[in-house]
Amino acid sequence: MKNFKNYLLILAVSVCFTGCQDFLEEEPKSQLSPENYYKTANQAEAAVVGAYNALQRDGVFGKEQYFITTDLVRTASWNTQGGIGTYTFSADNVQVVLPIWKGHFQGINEVNAAITHVPNVDMDVDRRNELVGEARFLRALMYFNLVRYFGDVPFFETETSSLENLEVPRDPASMVYEKIIADLEFAIDHVDTKAEITQAGRATSGAAKTALAKVYLTRGSMKERDGTGDGTADFQMAATLAGEVMASGEYSLLPYYPDVFIPENQNNDEIIFDVQFKSGGIDEGSWIGAHMGLQGNPQLGGSWGNIHATTYFHTIYEPTDMVRQEWVTPHVQVLGNGTLRLDLPWWQVWKIGKFRRYPVRKADYQFRDADTNWPVFRYAEVLLIYAEALNEVNNGPNAEVFDALNQLRARARNVNGDGTRDYLHADILPRNLTYDPSILPDISAADYPDYASMKEYIMYERARELGGEAKRWFDLSRWGNLVERIQAPLTISPAESGGWNITADNIDEHHQLLPIPNTELQSNPNLIQNPGY
Repeated sequence: MKNFKNYLLILAVSVCFTGCQDFLEEEPKSQLSPENYYKTANQAEAAVVGAYNALQRDGVFGKEQYFITTDLVRTASWNTQGGIGTYTFSADNVQVVLPIWKGHFQGINEVNAAITHVPNVDMDVDRRNELVGEARFLRALMYFNLVRYFGDVPFFETETSSLENLEVPRDPASMVYEKIIADLEFAIDHVDTKAEITQAGRATSGAAKTALAKVYLTRGSMKERDGTGDGTADFQMAATLAGEVMASGEYSLLPYYPDVFIPENQNNDEIIFDVQFKSGGIDEGSWIGAHMGLQGNPQLGGSWGNIHATTYFHTIYEPTDMVRQEWVTPHVQVLGNGTLRLDLPWWQVWKIGKFRRYPVRKADYQFRDADTNWPVFRYAEVLLIYAEALNEVNNGPNAEVFDALNQLRARARNVNGDGTRDYLHADILPRNLTYDPSILPDISAADYPDYASMKEYIMYERARELGGEAKRWFDLSRWGNLVERIQAPLTISPAESGGWNITADNIDEHHQLLPIPNTELQSNPNLIQNPGY
């Protein structure tokens, strides 16, 4: 299967799009006008290809999302990204808040160009609908981010090609959710399955179902949080859609947790949808692992260390959950000779090691230009969505809930080599996996007998499995426990240091949404600021 990369390599070359060609080699529609562009099937194909580029932006699925501080992940004390790390940020924040707003709306406008014009191209109708379905999937992804970041946001259904009529008000979040659902339902009906696509990185029906399950889970949680309605129907839809993805047999957990994330194993069977990156000096490389990774020399596989794990994050793993705990929250350092130090003093900060660059295996490795893709959805999250939704629907766990969660526990029992911490961090290839039944025994109703105990387990299990993938702030916001969880790192011994008391003192309920950037309020008087800012 060919990658979906090399996006904008040659802008002047005429489009020649085939099923066996790398996905990111097409001419972007954004360089051309609708009048002279949307005429042929090749141009329609290239327009949708170009729309995927929006996902790489810093404010979309690029680096800005990493910096949002939670109970698991924090900014470095020397660079809080304009107060993001201490919850002292304002609507003037240009480091994170403004790029998120601008990056998403720029991307949405580019996707809307394809949605607006591709239906008018004279081409095979089924293929045309597939392309529109991909574009609508991308729009749904970006609006799903926006509505969770900001709440009410302007919804644009068509391309904006002039500066007129831009002073639009915010549309209710409830309406935006309905639009997102409609886009994803269209995508489910029209895009290819995983087995049918010929290029990794493109939207599939499985990805659209996963996204829609997450949308319903989120909306149901927020209804419960705000007391605005019964979320049961949404939770049931989330469970049904997640169950369909599980039953499809198209995705599976990889046997060894680190293999989900290493660049040598891209586009693996656990990945449902990810943002593609490619090294090679073509401005398509990834910064993933540059800001968060192992401590140490970046050229030898370390990172800058601008993003840390909290000490608290390291403590929430069960005692035998060594593979996940050490891979995600390592306490090691890449030394100047390229070896690892594993005996760091207790006061050294913990890192987010999930997207580590060590050991460097490429002769032409460039720290600022990596091949690491960003996982938007993976099969492990489908299992977690399914379990959480069923616990909500049934007001407690049933056998299906335990089965889904125990699959994650069973995967964690596979260790590489001698199963030691040293061997794990050396990350030896090829793998020599053994199964250790003493690790993370299955859980049952004897351990988590009711709704409340299972919900708490799932909250922690989402952290242990997905921590470092920029999902936690969204989770804490939809559950309504952001303030409580940000204060939790002060309850352990030793308590979180490095100024965490400032973060814990400043966190407030209004931080469940980001502020509308002041520059946007100034240019559009019809926008109204979120409360608290």
